[in-house]
Amino acid sequence: MAIKSYPNKTAYSQAVKSAIESQVSMIETSREIIVDGVNVITTEPVPGDLLFLDESNNKVYIKGGAWIQKANIPTAWTHVGYVYMRRGHQVGVVNKATADLKYLDVCQYGITAISSTSITINLSMAPSYAQVATTVTLASTDINAANAQTISEAVAAKATEVGDTRAWWAYLADAEGNMVESDGTQIIIQCDTCTDYRFYNVSATGCTIAHITWGDMPASDIYFKNDRGWTNYWGVMNRARTRAWATGSGRVPTSMEPIKRTGNDAPVRPSCFEDPNDTGYPYCADLRAAYGTYDGYLKNGFGVMYPQKLGTFALPGAHDLSMKYARAVAPTKAGGTKYKYPAFKACYDVSYGVDGLDFSDWYLPSSFEGCHLMADETLAILAPSISKMGTTAINNSANRWFAERFNVSSARFFNGNAGFLSYYTVCYTLRVQAVTLLDI
Repeated sequence: MAIKSYPNKTAYSQAVKSAIESQVSMIETSREIIVDGVNVITTEPVPGDLLFLDESNNKVYIKGGAWIQKANIPTAWTHVGYVYMRRGHQVGVVNKATADLKYLDVCQYGITAISSTSITINLSMAPSYAQVATTVTLASTDINAANAQTISEAVAAKATEVGDTRAWWAYLADAEGNMVESDGTQIIIQCDTCTDYRFYNVSATGCTIAHITWGDMPASDIYFKNDRGWTNYWGVMNRARTRAWATGSGRVPTSMEPIKRTGNDAPVRPSCFEDPNDTGYPYCADLRAAYGTYDGYLKNGFGVMYPQKLGTFALPGAHDLSMKYARAVAPTKAGGTKYKYPAFKACYDVSYGVDGLDFSDWYLPSSFEGCHLMADETLAILAPSISKMGTTAINNSANRWFAERFNVSSARFFNGNAGFLSYYTVCYTLRVQAVTLLDI
């Protein structure tokens, strides 16, 4: 490592530093010591640092930011990702690669009893996604393969009739949803793709039917907590993005704005807080006294409190959800199979072939982990390292799936339009990026 002396800070700043080796500099006038590292290995990684596998597949952490010189990283090393969280002797690592995927991509409805040989099934079909009635005449009231085939042909014909080009069919299944040839306990009607938020709507006469896509996957639409009170909607994760949104779409109060506002009210717009000429300015006096700055208002007034054990944060951990549901499959009409939850499966499938970084070690992040990943401070620390390595930026404008299901049609996500924790329809394609938790 080179050691150099400079008469003053100006001389140091004007000097060209090595891009090959680290340098220690001393400023003679102040006796200040400055370290300009190049690809420095650390055993105490913190957010912004990088994770590699060396030529022997050992994990190696490199200090991030300006110290990274990609061209001088050994060619035999594999770049894994970035440290985004540190908790005691564990670090959260986000994979360098991203994908854009649905949370759910199959729709299933189970018939568990038939009371008449003439049944009518109402399903939400494209292109209008209104309830479409399919009348079916059966040979008996039994749950059997013959009736499953008759229903399959009827719903497929109805889909063609109304212009729904997706694969609609039905099959005999056991209690766990596995397709069987005989001795089934239910007939599953299935659409092989999920493309609309109304997919769960189903009813029937002459038989007992229910939407069964989720199986036993837990969900919570119960309010979680932010610093102002309770919400299931306005929990700010990234203040810069929320400020940008609120500049044009924030509320304009017409009476004194309370310091603590419960429920799902959006923040006031920045000018109400900062500009004496704004009509809402007089009504934000208590906010200014309590929070000081608009950034403080968003952070301490709307920021998601974490950790906590309420609402979405009370659901099983993201890794547990992944282990149980990432590999859930459904048969397809064409004779193959497909994974029901693409976002889960894509994260589960990340593998670098070593302990802690193999299949099933990676998972779709939870809302809790998302609070760390999408925080303004985290993104600012990660940005220089990501830029140096040239991988896809983790920005505050992309919508991102989180692991927890919200209700029958939605799951938790980071809202890249307004920067908060919310919920979105599971049939839409959002950003997916795997994380893992490593001991150090």
